[in-house]
Amino acid sequence: MDNVIMVYTKENPFKLEFFEKTFTTEVLIGKNGATINKQEGDGKTPIGEFETGIVFGLHERENVNLDESVQYVKINENLYWIDDVNSKYYNRLIDVTKVNVDWKSAERLIDYKVQYEFALEVKTNPQNIAGKGSAIFIHCSDGNQTAGCIALPREKMIELLSKIDKNTKVCIV
Repeated sequence: MDNVIMVYTKENPFKLEFFEKTFTTEVLIGKNGATINKQEGDGKTPIGEFETGIVFGLHERENVNLDESVQYVKINENLYWIDDVNSKYYNRLIDVTKVNVDWKSAERLIDYKVQYEFALEVKTNPQNIAGKGSAIFIHCSDGNQTAGCIALPREKMIELLSKIDKNTKVCIV
């Protein structure tokens, strides 16, 4: 279990541990707590064990200390994460220059320069089932609770990214 990011949502303060407690930090979670029944827009962090997806951020890959097995995307003004339950692109990262826009709601990633300077996708809804939650990430903190993500200090986020690989899991309890 040494390749699992553990997030504890029932403790106060909330905390994240990685690599058998060699990495520990306080985190912020969803403004409405945590749930085993995640729904789009509920403001809750989903509970469960999940795979990780892409890492994304504002920097060039060579300026991010990542294992070569981890997929990285540098964000720009064309990248959106779709949260419209009526879109065929629900819960996906989309480049608006490559598709026909069919959504009314999405996160334009570049608009979150503090939070998404560095971010790690948590695949809480890998089948992209409409309404079961979208855009759940571990990302840098701006000091506020999240809409369902897990936020930690920038320095700790950089350290965390340097330790993960494509097989890293996230367990939120």
